[in-house]
Amino acid sequence: MGFVLFHYTLFVLLGSILASAACLSAYLVSRKRTMLYAFFGFLFYFFDVAWVFQDDFFTGASAGLGAAYAVVMSLALVVTGGGFLTSFWLLVCDYLGETRKALKVVPVALFVVASVGVLVVLPEGDLRSFLFYFPRELYLFWMLLFAGFRYFATKDEAERSRLRRHRWLYVALWVLGILIVAEDACVFLLPDPIMFGPRAYAPERNFTENVLMLCCAFFACRDAFRVLSLRFERPPMHGGGRQEELIGDNLLMYGKRHQLSDRECEVLRYVLVGKDNQNIASEMHLALSTVKVHVHNILQKTGQPNRQALVQDFWKTS
Repeated sequence: MGFVLFHYTLFVLLGSILASAACLSAYLVSRKRTMLYAFFGFLFYFFDVAWVFQDDFFTGASAGLGAAYAVVMSLALVVTGGGFLTSFWLLVCDYLGETRKALKVVPVALFVVASVGVLVVLPEGDLRSFLFYFPRELYLFWMLLFAGFRYFATKDEAERSRLRRHRWLYVALWVLGILIVAEDACVFLLPDPIMFGPRAYAPERNFTENVLMLCCAFFACRDAFRVLSLRFERPPMHGGGRQEELIGDNLLMYGKRHQLSDRECEVLRYVLVGKDNQNIASEMHLALSTVKVHVHNILQKTGQPNRQALVQDFWKTS
């Protein structure tokens, strides 16, 4: 079972970091804040799983912390748990257009107070373990209730239609959230705990929570890849700054590869920043017909059917 648990944990870690990287990439090309929040959410969850995973390799004594190890690790889980939950809460707020700062801050403050309060007030034992993780589920249920309330409260049919697109994910999160509580209750609260499967080897883990996060990771990666695909299909053509620098770095190589003349490379530079033939002619002090000939020759030499495909090919192969 240890072999299975090891590779299962690697799979969860891989899913988290893949989703995090995909969301960061999507944010960098789209500047959508929902993608930035998702990036931080999955990154925090990666560390949340990793810090639980490390218990399989060393103890407090081997870490040099002694009895303080449990306290340090519990506080670390408050940080990572609060980090990924708050990131997704901010994502929900941004998606729903919620701007009230107090509403964004209060849930994370309550989460931290509740989690730390359980560690301080209750003696070590199964009840404390259950109540330590329970604020996570409450935070999740709060997000789902808030999103559901906003759906029924809005009178804008277009907004309702936008929210309805995620109804199956919404239902799945409710089901999985309830199962997370049930799994913890079975392990920590029953007189004879039901220790099933890998949980018998790692009672501090909640496998339904892992499934929930992998489900979210799937949808996040899908949306991120759509954003990236859209950017590939419609590359930026506004010029200036970093884009001009990248064009300059790659234009000579691209021109040599396709045997473009110096003049054709110069015309291509204007095409890449979105100039039409008339603007190119004005910029280069050429006749419009001459520019049309250069563009036609560039398309022929590069084997591209039109300007959009040419731009895509340049950024793909440079």
